[in-house]
Amino acid sequence: MKSVKATSIRDVNDKLLSGEHKEVIIDFDISSDDFFALSDYWCERGAKIKKEGDRFMIKLKKISIPESLDP
Repeated sequence: MKSVKATSIRDVNDKLLSGEHKEVIIDFDISSDDFFALSDYWCERGAKIKKEGDRFMIKLKKISIPESLDP
């Protein structure tokens, strides 16, 4: 599956929640607080995060769309 780039935190969440994408690259400068909040939220739902060059990629093991988004 091809990964897609996200340009904001909202874009990351929208792409992962849509169920259309399993891999999203965080293609923007993100603060450490925002990164840890985002990673905490998605890792609790089975996502894995790894470094790709100078960016991070969030990869869902399976498509599971949470009922609400309250990171």
